[in-house]
Amino acid sequence: MADTGKDDVRARRMEAMADLRVFLREAEAEGELVRVKGADAQLEVGALFELSNEHLYPPVLLFEEIKGFDPRFRILSNVRTSRFLVGDISLDAVRAHRARPKDKEKSAPIPPQDVNSGPVMDNIVEGDDVDLSRYPAPRWHQEDGGNYIGTECNIITKDPDSDWVNVGTYRVMIQDNKRLSVFIEPGKHGDVIRRKYWAKGEACPIVVTVGQAPILGVAASLAAKDGESEFAIAGGRVNRAIKTVRGKLTGLPFPADAELVFEGYMPPLDQESAVEGPFGEWPGYYASADRPEPVVHVKAVYHRDDPLIIGQPPVKPNYPGRQIKIPRLASLWDAIEGAGVPGVTGVWLQQGGGSRFIQVISIKQMHAGHAKMAGLVAAGCRPGAYMTRMVVVVDDDIDITNSAEVIWAMATRWDPKTQTDIIDGCWTGHIDPVLSPEKREADDITNSRIIIYAVRPWHWKDDFPKVNAVSRDYADEVRDKWKSKLKFLQD
Repeated sequence: MADTGKDDVRARRMEAMADLRVFLREAEAEGELVRVKGADAQLEVGALFELSNEHLYPPVLLFEEIKGFDPRFRILSNVRTSRFLVGDISLDAVRAHRARPKDKEKSAPIPPQDVNSGPVMDNIVEGDDVDLSRYPAPRWHQEDGGNYIGTECNIITKDPDSDWVNVGTYRVMIQDNKRLSVFIEPGKHGDVIRRKYWAKGEACPIVVTVGQAPILGVAASLAAKDGESEFAIAGGRVNRAIKTVRGKLTGLPFPADAELVFEGYMPPLDQESAVEGPFGEWPGYYASADRPEPVVHVKAVYHRDDPLIIGQPPVKPNYPGRQIKIPRLASLWDAIEGAGVPGVTGVWLQQGGGSRFIQVISIKQMHAGHAKMAGLVAAGCRPGAYMTRMVVVVDDDIDITNSAEVIWAMATRWDPKTQTDIIDGCWTGHIDPVLSPEKREADDITNSRIIIYAVRPWHWKDDFPKVNAVSRDYADEVRDKWKSKLKFLQD
């Protein structure tokens, strides 16, 4: 018999992923919502947000009546880290997420559906009436070089040579009343597309949404392939088409229920630029400094009544609230197996390494060179290629979600001289804190990475010393037998 309670939670969660207003209602019903009235967008909003990340599941913060701004405009933080949406953070959750695409009826990409109008078209501001200073854009950190309205946003561009519409997430700074700047690392899809327009001497049409359904934040951050539609991926994840409307000026599609949208054009960098940054990025540093970046001339603004701006700036990766991202891990695992690596039993990221720096792959060794195969693929596949620093391959008896177990495997099964690869010339970004000034100056945005094979060496693994520990199965048996009598077993 089906578990109707779990089915109900899944249905509510899917509805909340598909609609930001539904999410807000559910967060309040779950007791996760905290209303913050009267905070100052200059540093105070950012400080409160950062303090909230001291918790694994930060409270959902709704900043209202922000000092100096129209009270209709609100900032909503910690959407995709809420307990209601995230659920359990575990390897089982990654496995469950990976299983979803196999259910074609529910998870196959569903193309977006163009509609004539939607709530985002309730308020339209154009031309000389555009004034970006009206919208609360916090200065999130003390050393930030400006006010950032785009932290978990959708940057929408269209390939000029095809029908491909790309949706990415890049940081967005307000330059003045009419212009934004969008920081896009070299090699990202948004950068590839805009350079095609620039090569023709044209400005790149662009749309920026700074409030949208949570699922679009997920889809925009995935390592999708060239030509894949993030709108379609998102639609598949929530089992219904994302409804889109077309911008009056660019014709670009954007969500019909988006909260606040900017539409405009990005001229080539050699024609116009503005200083962008610095900005405290997810590695925990101001590594990208300030530099000339392209600008977006905003020609039209669309917004709902009482719009919600999603505010989700990076914080240091050692904060508990910098959760492991289940969809990212699932994508990495899929890519490793998709390259033909057998016997993968788990994929994880080490806390402190943020969303990319330290990958851990567990395998059930099946042949000589198996560990190296897994490590090299993990370091080079698209979901793992950008800004990785370390790849650690371990045996399948290691609990990769437990940092102490991973370190134990490294300490006892890894010989640095014979079980290490260091490869150079890999894809990194300006926000990489160890990218040297010389490489930045030369526009050499590459790094090295280490692959650690912390596995029993294949050629003598059967002679490797036995582990001194109670077997997991027997430990579970003893725990079940005694936990009603021994309190320390109940924790």
